[in-house]
Amino acid sequence: MNLEERDFFRGYMRRIQGIKIMLMLASIVMLILIGVVIGLNIKKKNKTYPELVVPSELAWTFQPGEEAQGIQDNFWSFAEASYILVGEIPNVEFYKIAEGAPRNDYNVENFYIENGNEMFYHDDAGSRLTTITIDVSEFQGSIDWQQVKDEGGVGMAIIRVGYRGYSGGSVNLDNMFFENVQGAKEAGLRCGVYFYSQAVNYDEGVEEANFVLENIAELGIDGPVVIDTEDAFADDARTNGISIEDRTDSVVAFCETVKSAGYEPMIYANRNWYAMSLDMSRLYNYKLWLAQYSNMPSFPYQYVGWQYTDTGYVYGVEGSVDMNVWFE
Repeated sequence: MNLEERDFFRGYMRRIQGIKIMLMLASIVMLILIGVVIGLNIKKKNKTYPELVVPSELAWTFQPGEEAQGIQDNFWSFAEASYILVGEIPNVEFYKIAEGAPRNDYNVENFYIENGNEMFYHDDAGSRLTTITIDVSEFQGSIDWQQVKDEGGVGMAIIRVGYRGYSGGSVNLDNMFFENVQGAKEAGLRCGVYFYSQAVNYDEGVEEANFVLENIAELGIDGPVVIDTEDAFADDARTNGISIEDRTDSVVAFCETVKSAGYEPMIYANRNWYAMSLDMSRLYNYKLWLAQYSNMPSFPYQYVGWQYTDTGYVYGVEGSVDMNVWFE
């Protein structure tokens, strides 16, 4: 190689090295920009995560390709390790996962459907590790519980005890409660109960729990006693606008009252409600039941039940029914 060729080669290598350094610096700048956006969005949870706008002088470095895609994938994986993301990426809100909360270690790829609509969790060898649980209320009408047990493949039923009216605030008994409990128990099913809450403070949480305890006395309930906390989706709902602290107080009140009576308390809510409407730093020591209608759950906390559909079908129940994967 002559002197001219060596000079050309050295110049070429310097240019290549310079490009690599520019790409690395551009990647760092991108991550810093995204981090700033996250910080702003966490402080302003009512605002959606804005689409990232890359400065024009750096735009050329973020064209579609393996490197850019790898940076994005790594960033969102990092974000999901510390936050619950609400919304569609990249337009999401970030909610910090409660420090010290038990995390689930489920491999989401081990959830899969059998027999058309029965979701189970399997070990790596393919063996089932869960059972099917249904939750019902008066809206399911009369249920053939023996058929549910014998042909429906169901291991447990969670039956609505009652509900609080979302506008007037009265506490009411589910019209089919006693009939459903009797039928489920006679069929040999494990039986839990739930109450649809619209409590606005601690005292109303206690009131709802006491109502449940009065109505399940002597029934032999051997499953969880659950508070169902969710949005009423009504303009005149009493719970509209209450603080996260007051709502969390009502849930704690229910769970502690149930626990003191010797039953196992549990909280039911959907994924976003847990993230946005409850203070999970006060609740993760209670058992959780997750509602998320999808093929794979995306929820960081440890949970014992996953309601994966509200349009399932089971022998013995006319029409659709909520179906759940149950780990206990």
